[in-house]
Amino acid sequence: DADGALKAGKYDEALAGYAQVERLEPTNADALVAQSEIQMIFRDAKKALAFAQQAVQVAPRNPRALTAQARAENWLNNNEKALDAALNALEVDPKYATALAVLGEIYTDEGNVTKAEEYLKQAQAIEPNNVTMLRNWAYLFQRRQQYEEAIKAYDVALSVAPLRFDLFLEKGLLYEISLADYPKATAAYERAARIYKSAVTLDYYGQGLYNNNDHLQAARVFREAVELDPNYGPALAHLGMALYIRRNYEDAIAPLEKGIQLLGDKARIENFYTLGLAYIYKDPSDCEKAAFWLNKALAIDPTNSIALTGMNSLKNCQPAADATETPTGNP
Repeated sequence: DADGALKAGKYDEALAGYAQVERLEPTNADALVAQSEIQMIFRDAKKALAFAQQAVQVAPRNPRALTAQARAENWLNNNEKALDAALNALEVDPKYATALAVLGEIYTDEGNVTKAEEYLKQAQAIEPNNVTMLRNWAYLFQRRQQYEEAIKAYDVALSVAPLRFDLFLEKGLLYEISLADYPKATAAYERAARIYKSAVTLDYYGQGLYNNNDHLQAARVFREAVELDPNYGPALAHLGMALYIRRNYEDAIAPLEKGIQLLGDKARIENFYTLGLAYIYKDPSDCEKAAFWLNKALAIDPTNSIALTGMNSLKNCQPAADATETPTGNP
């Protein structure tokens, strides 16, 4: 049942099914590996690693378990451990294509293009439709700034696995960050959210809308993301940013504050100075809290012009002020 749910793109149902198998059979390595692989699709490498390590404990020579561990370690920037696990998998099964594909990803991150290509070609010769291999070709092309080739590689991977929403997210990021093609990025994010509606996919879709200056609909999508997961920091922060730019200063404050708290070190300077400005421009102003958050922004970058302008405006802080500065860049 879990296998069927996964094939149909019902990821939550599949995850619950594999968890039930694990409860019935605690030493079933396949169930543990499957949960690790789904967590990687969810882009949660820490959870993926935990499941993979459990799988390796119960089946130390299972190549699939070792490969799952290798990929999670790679995503957590532990490439020495990742290399060991992938090579251990190949010692058990020298023709395990996914292990070869993961080695390609590891060497791409290491900047060794020659070794990366070597491993990816080996994987391709053994299993031409291996999704991990196809995705890692796209990743390699992207790192080499061969963006059109990367897009083609993503398209091939998606032709094999059309319900892999994570590949649409990665393709969207390529359009957004590398090509600044926001309409195509948004279309990719929307496709991902249609395949699997979650706080993460909706957050990406909302960012796409925001970058296309559709702040009204972006706020709506961010709200939906927060409704699905009230503790998902990125969506909360992005909702606050979208509300702020629409001059809904009072409503922007709560999600921005909670988002910053949940993001911790990952909170961006834009989040801090926007929250400070929201406290200035709301009616009535709260100059003390505005100063606190603007100083947080200046601690990150003492030369930030928007934060400095906000601090300067505090000299005449009064209720019902109107915004003169608008945050720039991504939410």
